Amino acid sequence: MNVSQKVTLRYNHAASVAVRRVLDDWPAKSRRIAKSLIEKYGTPHEATPSMLLWNYNGYWKRTVIHREGVRHNVPRPHLDILEQTVDAKVRPNTFAEIMKFDGSISINRTRGEMTAYCESEHANIFLLNLAHDIAIGRQTALQAQKVLYDASDFFHAHLPNNYRDSLLFTATIQTNDQDMVTAQPN
Repeated sequence: MNVSQKVTLRYNHAASVAVRRVLDDWPAKSRRIAKSLIEKYGTPHEATPSMLLWNYNGYWKRTVIHREGVRHNVPRPHLDILEQTVDAKVRPNTFAEIMKFDGSISINRTRGEMTAYCESEHANIFLLNLAHDIAIGRQTALQAQKVLYDASDFFHAHLPNNYRDSLLFTATIQTNDQDMVTAQPN
């Protein structure tokens, strides 16, 4: 083992210990999801007392697990604690329809990102797939809500579902929109 490998091993061990210490003070649900993400994606790239962050992991441009969640009642009461972002070019004329569908979707046009903020990775995948369908005109907000509600009961939540199991679209390249000046200042 060369010196670089030894340094990397020591750093990874120290980072893992630091993350475990951060998680010791987290609520049980946030801690459980954080541990499953660490198992799946490895040690996060950033860790603070209030969040863990990974960059470019799996489907995601960014994954953030928050210590404290936000209450959300769609499609049923839960805590939104997991935020996951993909590159996506979304036309401005579809923003309102996506917002009508679910308030846990956010779009950053300048960065070319779409983010889902929900209780699990499967829920985020589900939300982003439906939001993408709205963005490309395949579904309306009401149609997407019906798909979400129909699949969220106990029975259907345990059946395979393409919308929940994997992203059904590929992140777009050069998604950012730097905008244009439309009016000159006085």
